Amino acid sequence: MHHVFSAEVLGAAGDYSGAAAEYLAAALASDDPEIAERAAKVAVSANEWQMVALASDRWAMLDPDSLDARELAAGSRLREGDYVGAEYQLSKILELTTDDPAQGWRMVTGLLAPATDRVRSNKVLENLFNDFDGANNVEALFASSQLAAHTGDLEKAAELAEAAIELDSGRSDLLAWSGRLAVNRDDQDLALQRYHMAWSISPDDRTIAMAYAELLKRNDELAAGQDILAQLPDSPDMRFGRIVYALDGGDREGAEILYGGFAGAGYEDATETAFHAAQSAELLGHLEEAVDWYGQVTGERALRAVMRRAFLLAELEDMDQARDLLVQLRKQADPDVVSQSYQAEAQILQNSGKTEDAVQILTEALENSPEDAGLRYSRALTAVGIGQLELAENDLRRVIAAQPENAAALNALGYTLADLTERFEEAEWLIRQAYKLQPEDSSIIDSMGWIAYRQGRLQEAESFLREAWRRLRNAEVAAHLGEVLWAAGQENEARVLWQMGTEIESDNEVLINTLRRFGELP
Repeated sequence: MHHVFSAEVLGAAGDYSGAAAEYLAAALASDDPEIAERAAKVAVSANEWQMVALASDRWAMLDPDSLDARELAAGSRLREGDYVGAEYQLSKILELTTDDPAQGWRMVTGLLAPATDRVRSNKVLENLFNDFDGANNVEALFASSQLAAHTGDLEKAAELAEAAIELDSGRSDLLAWSGRLAVNRDDQDLALQRYHMAWSISPDDRTIAMAYAELLKRNDELAAGQDILAQLPDSPDMRFGRIVYALDGGDREGAEILYGGFAGAGYEDATETAFHAAQSAELLGHLEEAVDWYGQVTGERALRAVMRRAFLLAELEDMDQARDLLVQLRKQADPDVVSQSYQAEAQILQNSGKTEDAVQILTEALENSPEDAGLRYSRALTAVGIGQLELAENDLRRVIAAQPENAAALNALGYTLADLTERFEEAEWLIRQAYKLQPEDSSIIDSMGWIAYRQGRLQEAESFLREAWRRLRNAEVAAHLGEVLWAAGQENEARVLWQMGTEIESDNEVLINTLRRFGELP
């Protein structure tokens, strides 16, 4: 109890590592599994994974039937690189879940998925597979297939899925998984076959039906896909989904008919009806009707509805009413709502070409909420648009000082310096910090390519920008990649990219300026 009291005092004082150590000492001296559980959870909070492993092992020993204890013990062992200890705990999980093998094998593969040593983790899975007759267990094969796909081995994932189907061909979830793997392996015939089988077994499963319909559309069978969706229970969100599907397939008439049905559908939830009808009206270009529908939305979606009404009114050139809606929002006490209303008003002003007014609105907001990172970040990006580089830089540095791991702010400052100054070393350092935090972010990958180009590293720039274009096809990435290709002597490919960018967003300022600099626009 002395260790427990010491741990509580240290925890209250903010010394979480000290608290974890004291709780661990208490757990080792006690036969009470609740103390061991508390020790393990405090160690997790303190990020002290060696202590987590010791405490969770003690917890599992004192309460051997606890799945939570076994799960934490296995996970902490894997994190510390102790694959032998982890395998022992994973085997205990499978023993405890013999009545529900799906749960057990999901837990096992879920714990192995983030393991850093893929060779050793695969060996652990192989051992468990052999010890628990995984080759004749549908759940073991299914979970292992999903783990193989997670690690990028689609061929192995497909083989395991096929083995599972041989054991049980009546599982719609397994058949749909096989279809999904076939799509990723570009085997359209098998994908269609598997999804058809899955849908035939579970025609009311919305996830399966939507995936099957999407696959049919990709294979130029739009009408068949629409028939699949039409058999699902009707609801406001389902009707909206069918409208999106019809428009994506080029069936404008069908989309209009579905939209017209909102008024007389008689759905129970009026707010859900209004919200999805409004979204549908937007997609179809019926902006005034969308404004009316959004005006009927209440409850949790009300804030989003008001925001959309404001943007649509601005698009309809009713700026006074649009701004008045946002001013009314600011009468609420919720600081997040106030912040969002200011940012929305600034965006509306910027969209209408009143960028200086947008900066002024954000400045007004920051006078009342100087520590609001969202407002400061918005003002920085807006200030760049009117050449107020010093203001933008100061705002972004203030955001980064408060939030050192804010990848968006790091990238924004780095890109701004790379694009508008010659402070390339500083710009690259900032962009690389953002890239370390979010290496999958397409805008950051674009910045990595742009800073490489600005420093003359054309091959590296092209590599990053092609990856950015693969992930996100927008006009700005097209402008950057096209410029790099032009500089590398690939002028025809650059022109093709710029044309694609123009089709995506014809009025993109970055793209327009690029085209003018290279004589592709007057």
